[in-house]
Amino acid sequence: MPIIKSIHWEQDNPEELVYKFPFNNITLGSILTVNESQEAFFFKNGTLCDSFVSGRHTLSSANLPVLQKLVNLASGGETTFMAEVWFISKLEKRNMFWGTGGLRIIDPYFQIPIKLSSRGQYGIRISDGGVFLKKLIGTIGFGDTSLIEDQFRIDVVESVKVSIAKYMKENEVNINELGSEYRGLAKETAKNLQLAFDEYGVELLNFNIEDISFDENDKGYQTVMEGIAEQARLSKLGVSYLQQKQLDIAQTAAGNEGAGNFMGIGMGLGVGNNLGEVVGNSIKQSGLTSPLTGGIPQLPSYYVAKGGQTTGPYSIDIIQSMIQQKEITATTYVYKVGGQAWILASEEPDISKILSLMMPPPPPPAL
Repeated sequence: MPIIKSIHWEQDNPEELVYKFPFNNITLGSILTVNESQEAFFFKNGTLCDSFVSGRHTLSSANLPVLQKLVNLASGGETTFMAEVWFISKLEKRNMFWGTGGLRIIDPYFQIPIKLSSRGQYGIRISDGGVFLKKLIGTIGFGDTSLIEDQFRIDVVESVKVSIAKYMKENEVNINELGSEYRGLAKETAKNLQLAFDEYGVELLNFNIEDISFDENDKGYQTVMEGIAEQARLSKLGVSYLQQKQLDIAQTAAGNEGAGNFMGIGMGLGVGNNLGEVVGNSIKQSGLTSPLTGGIPQLPSYYVAKGGQTTGPYSIDIIQSMIQQKEITATTYVYKVGGQAWILASEEPDISKILSLMMPPPPPPAL
C-alpha cells in the first residue's frame, strides 16, 4: 500500500460538487491542499471528524483533534491511519433548469382547479459541506448538479404549486395577470424552496420563472377565463360577479315571472344591499316601479361541489330544496361565501340543521 504524501482535488469538471480522495491510508506529515472555493472533510467510520478550508495544510495531531481522539494519533512521526477524505466545491452553480407539466392549482377566486405548466432556472451553492455530505452523498462517492436537480425535483414542483396559488390569493391576481407577476412569484417560490434546501446544506440562488402556460383545452381553464371575461363586463356596470350569480339563480327560480316576483325571490336568496341598489336602479332606468324599499339583508350563500365541479352560489332556501331532492347529502362538500375552506355539509351549522330534519336516524331493527 503506497504512502500518501499529497492529498488534493484537481477539479476538471465545473459541474462536480464533491470528490472522494481514492486512498484511505493517510499519513501524518502529508500535505493537504485545498483550493479556493473548496473545503475538505475527514470521515472515520461514517462520522465527520475534521474539516479544512482553502490553503496548504501539513497534517498533524494538532489540526486533526477529533481524529486524534478516535484513533489515538501519535504527536510526531509519520503515523499512518485510515480515514476518508472528501472535498466539496463551494462554487456557485447556475443555469440549472426546472419545469413542471400538468400541474393543477385551485383558482383562489372561482375555486376551480386549472391545469398549468411552468419552467425556469435556478442556481445553487453548497453552504454547509458537512451537512451536504452526511445527508445527500452518503456512500455514493460522487455528486454533480444533476444530483441536485434529481433530488429536489419534487420539492421544486410542490413549491411552485403552493406559491402560485398563495400569491394569486394574497395579491388578488387572476390567471390573465400572471405573466406580469413572474418576479413576485419567483420570490415567493424561492422562499418556500429554501426551506427544503436548508436541510441539505444548500443555498438557493437566483430562482426565476421564465414561463407559465395553461392548457386551453382544460375545462377548468375555460371556465375561469369565461368568469374573468364576465367579471370585466360586470365591473363596468358596477355589479360584482357574485351578485350576478345570485341574480341568475333568482331569475331562474322566479321563472321570469316579472320584476315583482323576481325581487321577492332575490330577497329570499340573500342578495346584499348593493345588489338591491343595482337592481333598483336598473328597474328605474327601465321605467318600471320598484317594490323594493330600503336595503336587503345579507343572508348566507354556499358553493356546492358536484361531480368534481364547483356549482353555485346557492341561498339556504335553494340548499334546502337540493337536500330534499337528495342532490346534497351529509357527505357533500360545501363552501360558505366568505368562509375559509370546503367542509362537509354535515359540519356546516345551518345546513346541518336542515339535514337533521330531512334525514331521520336509521329505524330500529325489526323484531
